[in-house]
Amino acid sequence: MNRVQFKKHVINLLRGEDLDTIFDELSSLPPKNLVNSLFTCLCHSHELVRWHAVSSFGLVVPAMAASDMEKARTVMRRFLWMLNDESGGIGWGVPEAMAEVMFHSRPLAEEYLHMLVSYTLDDGPELFQDGNFLELELLQEGVLWGLCRVAPRYGTELTKLGLDENIAVYLLSENNTVKGLACRLANLLDLQKYKPLLESAQDNHKPVRIYQQGAFINSTVAELAETATQSL
Repeated sequence: MNRVQFKKHVINLLRGEDLDTIFDELSSLPPKNLVNSLFTCLCHSHELVRWHAVSSFGLVVPAMAASDMEKARTVMRRFLWMLNDESGGIGWGVPEAMAEVMFHSRPLAEEYLHMLVSYTLDDGPELFQDGNFLELELLQEGVLWGLCRVAPRYGTELTKLGLDENIAVYLLSENNTVKGLACRLANLLDLQKYKPLLESAQDNHKPVRIYQQGAFINSTVAELAETATQSL
């Protein structure tokens, strides 16, 4: 099939409900062509296609890394470029896809986890400009979702990278998804110092919809804040 037909085939697969079935079908496709199609699906109008593309990156790129690390690094560098102002793009779905890859590949996490954390950091003094803070709220949602995804596996590493110092700005956000995901992240990383902000967020009953491995969780900021507060 040609490129257009291949992309349509991938989109049709990603519309499916069962993630395991999708993975079985995708695993038989050429990795390079599949990666290109998955990138275009990250900004698809269909919610399930977008999120299944994120999950599918976690299947394809770690498999690449196992056989050819440099090819996997090329994909990761493409992610980073898409979040660079100079790329001219927006980077929808990129932090989420990066995180999904790293969740399934410790070697790639060892090389790129610090970059995911950097999107929560402001630039420091001139000689220490490690921050790449993302101001667009939809990208903040993506970064926080990604950090929540990797936190159970790399919590110690995230703390060593200073992530625990960067959560207040999100807990104070007017964006309900950002605030809700920040509550969830504070819970996952056991961030005791944010308990006052978590307690204040329990008055916010706005809805938050969170993707989790092929399904969606419908919650509220208040529920996520209460769960975090109770666990700390």
